[in-house]
Amino acid sequence: MDALRDELTRMTAPSPDAPIYFDIHALFFGCIRRLLRANEQSAALALDALSRLALPRALCDKHRALALQVLAAADDASFAVAWRAVRRLLPDAVPSETTPAVRALLRANRVGHACRIVQWHVRRFWRNGAPPPSHALMHNVMVQMRHCAEILPDAAPLLQASYTEALAHLGTLLRENYLPLPGAREDVAWLIKLLYTYDARCLPRQERASRAIQTSLPIYVERLSHGRGPPLSPYAYNALVQYTLHHAKNPRWCRRVLEHMTQERTPPLPPSAAMVTILLRQATRQRMAALGAYALELHAGDENPRDVPQPSAARLLRHVEEAVEERDTHRLIALLQYITALQLKSAKRPGGVRATSVAQRLFPRARRAAGAERPDARIGTAALTLAAKAGKFGLALRIWRWMKQSSKEVPISLPAATVLMQLFCDASRRPRTLLPRWASRGARRPPPEQVRVMALEEYAWLLRHWFASDSAPPDARFFRPLLRVLRRTALPHDPALVRVLADMAVLGLEPGPYPST
Repeated sequence: MDALRDELTRMTAPSPDAPIYFDIHALFFGCIRRLLRANEQSAALALDALSRLALPRALCDKHRALALQVLAAADDASFAVAWRAVRRLLPDAVPSETTPAVRALLRANRVGHACRIVQWHVRRFWRNGAPPPSHALMHNVMVQMRHCAEILPDAAPLLQASYTEALAHLGTLLRENYLPLPGAREDVAWLIKLLYTYDARCLPRQERASRAIQTSLPIYVERLSHGRGPPLSPYAYNALVQYTLHHAKNPRWCRRVLEHMTQERTPPLPPSAAMVTILLRQATRQRMAALGAYALELHAGDENPRDVPQPSAARLLRHVEEAVEERDTHRLIALLQYITALQLKSAKRPGGVRATSVAQRLFPRARRAAGAERPDARIGTAALTLAAKAGKFGLALRIWRWMKQSSKEVPISLPAATVLMQLFCDASRRPRTLLPRWASRGARRPPPEQVRVMALEEYAWLLRHWFASDSAPPDARFFRPLLRVLRRTALPHDPALVRVLADMAVLGLEPGPYPST
């Protein structure tokens, strides 16, 4: 090979159409064709050797197709060599030529190599005006990346490494504002979600790719105003808000995303109901009352609220009514959780919302609005939690009865049953002890012995209900408050306590040192 290169260097430079170049191509590709059937690595090395000769003659169509076949067939050890050779020999390759190779790599779950080729085409499109990858190919990439993300925890290390490499390539394109492509049917919301849910696995030789993934979204948020592609969709903005608040925990970035959406985007985009729901959930999770007030003002139509005051109880109740009438389950649940955590009336918050007022607006309207539709179990769970935290024992039991009436259509969830048992646990404390954890001073409670009877009745009903509906068995968090109720009101040789402990043993749960106070 060195002798051939030296001979070509000493030659008087013939024209690119000289027969010698065609003969060299024919010699090499004849060898490559035979090697491709036996040893893909040797075929890739032969192709690389030809590319290093830097012949001025362009490849014919038959040889171009064979070079791309070598690229598709190259294994992980020889792909880098084959890809380098293809870029030298086919510097003007268009996506339609490489699409078969990319799809073959995707079918083999070699997403890292496939996205490397896609990245090259996307960069050439923005920098040199070359044709972009087709929408169908980008859709194939999205589908395969999502599939790999679903099976990633149980995947082989090679697939994990390939997925990490692919996500790094796509994340680099995103932070360079090269995605989405003009006219693309697929948005980048899926890519944003994959980036912020990626879990670095410390794979061999993957530290650089992991760093690229972790820095992609922070850089992208800072460069939002420099986007050169089409405007982002509401789904992409929702994903960015979820990332900035839940994962990055950076309210400044969140405001940056919202300002870009409502002011800098062309045309501006008003906040969607899903956006308001995300903001309310994060306000509840991070105990940021100001963020919740900001979200409610956005929903009311103020696209850029400044110095937002805390919403009044009447205003919050109007939001609850609107969510019920509009059958917006997600926003209604987010509102109930927000009120429970940050706006519930108490001694420290006398202007807060009364739990009874929420229930009065929720359940009559919920029954009328639902009609023949199945009620959502999460609404009942959120309302039950609100009543329990307010210390409204009677209200909580009325909500529980409403949930039991709907249990044939929607099985009772384990979180709702756990809240009920915690309610009984708080109510079973003796009057001389501290008041319940969530109850207000002076809250009316039944005697502990009556609470014991009620807890055992509901426990027996729940076991029958879960067995009939083939639901998942309860866990230790469900049994813990029930055991406290029984130990506070224990009888000599208490058969109920023995039965509950036996049930836990059947489920493989340890009773643990649960205190009786």
